[in-house]
Amino acid sequence: MIGIEKELLIFLTAFSSGLFLRGTYRCLECFRDIVKHSFLAVGIEDLFYWIFVEMYLFVQIYHTSSGSVRWYYILGVVVGACLMSWLLHKVKKVCKKIYTRKT
Repeated sequence: MIGIEKELLIFLTAFSSGLFLRGTYRCLECFRDIVKHSFLAVGIEDLFYWIFVEMYLFVQIYHTSSGSVRWYYILGVVVGACLMSWLLHKVKKVCKKIYTRKT
């Protein structure tokens, strides 16, 4: 049985992983806005992104909890990704307000 401090550290690691992965996907979305892609190219990019996510999370789980998937790890990744999505949405709204005031 691992201690609560270790579980909290694992949760925070998972939380930061969720933030990182959602931020990475947002960067991919911004790249797609700059350079137009075909549906095939988008599909291939998504395939490579999800392969990267799988490998990244596998390594993170392996290093933080000796390979055992714990419910709070999954919860941490989901909460981190949701928080990053919410933050990105708020930043987008603020930037849109600033941009529309200047024009």
